[in-house]
Amino acid sequence: MKSSTYKNRLITGFSLLTFLLLWALAAARIGKEIILPNPLVTMAQLWRLLTSGLFWAHLGATLGRGLLGFTLAFLAGLACGLLSGRCPTFKTFFHLWLTVIRSTPSMALILLALIWFKANAVTLFVTFLVVFPLITQNVMEGLKQIDPELEEMARLYQVSFRRRIRRLYLPAIMPYLATGAAAGLGITWKVMIAAEVMAYPQLGIGTRMDTARTYLETAEVFAWTVVIIAISLFFDRILDTLLRKKLLYWE
Repeated sequence: MKSSTYKNRLITGFSLLTFLLLWALAAARIGKEIILPNPLVTMAQLWRLLTSGLFWAHLGATLGRGLLGFTLAFLAGLACGLLSGRCPTFKTFFHLWLTVIRSTPSMALILLALIWFKANAVTLFVTFLVVFPLITQNVMEGLKQIDPELEEMARLYQVSFRRRIRRLYLPAIMPYLATGAAAGLGITWKVMIAAEVMAYPQLGIGTRMDTARTYLETAEVFAWTVVIIAISLFFDRILDTLLRKKLLYWE
């Protein structure tokens, strides 16, 4: 097991080095930092960002909005998914709503939100509507996997609804819920940055990226992109740890 883990880390490290080498070669070939800065220039700019006074304010604002939007979407998606999976009437009623939300392009949601809300609310609104259908759909798929005979037995022995949720529904939906959460978290940061670029709130990574683009500071755009990737990888690792240590071993 340890040997396999070590081997995977070596392969990942080699993959990263290959990517950086190709990036450096492309930057050298183009020869214009305004178009493609090399990795060293980008890392130097990233260090300047990390040591600047407003970096953590911009980072905190984006993290706060992203996590709040994701959490609200997760809870609402879990509730609506459970209702849709257990109540055919609600599922039929809600199907059109879910289809419309899922089919609306993210950019259309951002543009509409810009008309309706202030800058900070735009990011929350868009993140919620993009993540919500993912969670809902995955919960519904998980409930489909429950053996109908087990449900009939639970009703026959008058098992309480709370106990059914804990012992029957949650174990069934947990793998699907985890998949939805992983996909939702990944999309959250992409949509959040796009919304911030368009809405231009006072604080936010998207705001800084758009400002850097305006002044043709390409290295700063790349540096902020590295920060976004690091955020995504960080939360992916947290989710993976939770899955391995707890969620996949539901009791």
